[in-house]
Amino acid sequence: MNKWLLVALAGCGVWFVCQISGILLPFVLAFILAYALNPCVTKLSKHLPRGLAATLVVLAVLVAVACILLILFPILQAQLIEFVLKIPTFVQVIWDKIKGVLMYGRTNMTESQVYQLSDAVSQTVLNVFQGVGNGLSKIISGSIAVFSVISLLLITPVVLFYVLRDWPNIEHEVKEVIPMNKREDATSLMQEINSTLAGFIRGQATVCFVLALYYATSLSLVGLDLGILVGLLTGIFAFIPYVGFGIGVLLTILLALAQGASSAMWLWLLGVFAVGQVLEGYVLTPYFVGKKVGLHPVWIIFVLLAGGIIAGFLGVLLAVPVAAICAVLIRHLLRWYQTTKFYKGVK
Repeated sequence: MNKWLLVALAGCGVWFVCQISGILLPFVLAFILAYALNPCVTKLSKHLPRGLAATLVVLAVLVAVACILLILFPILQAQLIEFVLKIPTFVQVIWDKIKGVLMYGRTNMTESQVYQLSDAVSQTVLNVFQGVGNGLSKIISGSIAVFSVISLLLITPVVLFYVLRDWPNIEHEVKEVIPMNKREDATSLMQEINSTLAGFIRGQATVCFVLALYYATSLSLVGLDLGILVGLLTGIFAFIPYVGFGIGVLLTILLALAQGASSAMWLWLLGVFAVGQVLEGYVLTPYFVGKKVGLHPVWIIFVLLAGGIIAGFLGVLLAVPVAAICAVLIRHLLRWYQTTKFYKGVK
């Protein structure tokens, strides 16, 4: 009976979280930041009161974010305006390529096939631009989006401070809930989960930062229009395997076509992304992330898509940490299973 009660309570908890998912983003972000910053506060608290240590760390984060925004915002604002102004050029370039295909089709296809191809391509381009326009209008005009931005700016630092200050108490309260005869096993399990999550969060953040800096600098030096914007987007989305790279390549191709890039510039751009892939796959990810999560890239893509469908951006934010915790639990379950008589074939 008690087990069914726990199941019912867990189900109610999941339902409640789904209902209030729209306001959870600043709290979840604060907990993730607290998880990453807690070691710094712990070291400082050896010399200062923990409340003061938490205050100094939060202020340092806010100052760092403010400095980054003050440096990047004017540049990104100018590049975003330039990108919007270049949209007609993108459309013209795409249409010129389509016309080239259609001209080729006139000599190699029947008239009906040419018309079908023309209609299909035109409808696809129209749907893409309508989708982008609708998405941008929702982002700009949505009251929920505005509320989320305000929440991130105002609520996240406050929650972050209190979580960092009370982190030892939170750990103690969690341990008190665990049955006394299971605490040793639970402590070992939590230490493995902690090592996995901490390694992934800090490592992946470092990888994204380095890649954003590399691509933004390299693309700008090569002479690509809006190179800083493209580089930052490529680095930011690098936490999704292959997606950040794909976004960067696609935007680079469009921008290079629009500005009429020379053959030498195309070679330089190819070199930038080739070096970036080698840097990410063979240097940054193995060194900073390694096999901390223990998930195949295909599964990471799957859980990110599933998280996005279930809970939007909040789901994407939580997808890999939740999957990493599940991976640790499954590994423990398999180790237990391999000790059973059923697995060993003993009667």
